[in-house]
Amino acid sequence: MVKALKIEIFMLCMIILIVLAARSRRSLFSSTQQLLFSMLGYTSAAYVFFDMIWTLSDGVNTSLGIAANWVSNEVSFSLFAIACLIWFIYSETMQGSRLLTTRSRVVLATLPTVLVVVLAFTSYWTHALFYIDAQGVYRRGAAYMIQPIVSYCYVIYTSLHAFVHARKVESLQKKAIYRTLAFFAVPALVGGTFQVVFSIPGLCVGITLSILLLYIICQEQLISTDPLTGLNNRNRFETYMLSLFSGADQAEGVYLLMMDADGFKQINDHYGHVEGDHALQVVATALKDVCSPAGGFIARYGGDEFVVLQKAAAEQNIIDLCSAIDDELARAEVPYALRMSIGYARAGDSVDTWQDLLRAADAELYRVKAEKKKAGIQIR
Repeated sequence: MVKALKIEIFMLCMIILIVLAARSRRSLFSSTQQLLFSMLGYTSAAYVFFDMIWTLSDGVNTSLGIAANWVSNEVSFSLFAIACLIWFIYSETMQGSRLLTTRSRVVLATLPTVLVVVLAFTSYWTHALFYIDAQGVYRRGAAYMIQPIVSYCYVIYTSLHAFVHARKVESLQKKAIYRTLAFFAVPALVGGTFQVVFSIPGLCVGITLSILLLYIICQEQLISTDPLTGLNNRNRFETYMLSLFSGADQAEGVYLLMMDADGFKQINDHYGHVEGDHALQVVATALKDVCSPAGGFIARYGGDEFVVLQKAAAEQNIIDLCSAIDDELARAEVPYALRMSIGYARAGDSVDTWQDLLRAADAELYRVKAEKKKAGIQIR
């Protein structure tokens, strides 16, 4: 009865992991990240499968049982290390780490996993990581600890890296992703502990929960992302504003920049809507290049309207930022002039709520556009 329950848990975890891996190929971020997440899911599912085979074959004193015990342990030892390596690469890629920027560094990071795989498949002769005794029972070898040390070092390193990143970044979106990466290993560690103490398949449950939580967070980010520009969408912007004003002094020194593209209708009418979409992508790229290094929160508000939340010590910093945006757009390689009308307002004084800040910035944007119209500048 107990073994049957374990098998059901293994099967459920495998199904969940395979489904997540398959769905991730169609929905998660860039193609590299899709591939890595999918590989992580399939590798974890394979690990769970061979762990299940080990559970069924351990202690079965027949030639078939002993052979299955040997093979399942060789493969599961290897797959667990490989899964941790894939997670390490995936997490570092998500963080934009420079650690894996060259092929030599990737090879160097992979070598410990190669060592585990070699030790696992040579243990039949060396008994280094494990061996199966005459009664068909699994036993640990003298070098057993190499496998968990190598595997968990990958996870611990990238988790600490993500934790540090989460404390440094200003973007609420990036904080959520980095925190998820930082605490990814917690369910697996808790599940592994339960497995050791209570002899239940807690590790596979923990791994499944970790990957499921990561998938959910990634889906939430997609829901909050504008598909054309890759920026935060209006819903994400309003959620961020609400969060910003919910804490004491969090909004202090924050400026809201509201902007829209001058003459955008003319771009659509003269060059077509495909080029109009491209123009919006060019604007989004310029805003990322100028505002992201300073910790700005950027969103597409709707149509050709964009917003940026930026902390600044003085108004002059915001004026310089607006000039930098214009300069960046002026360098864009497009067959028309790309310019933005920008209005900004600062949180504080009479601006006590995020709605007040939005109205103040919108009023300033209207004033800027009115001045441009008087000067004969095409703003529609």
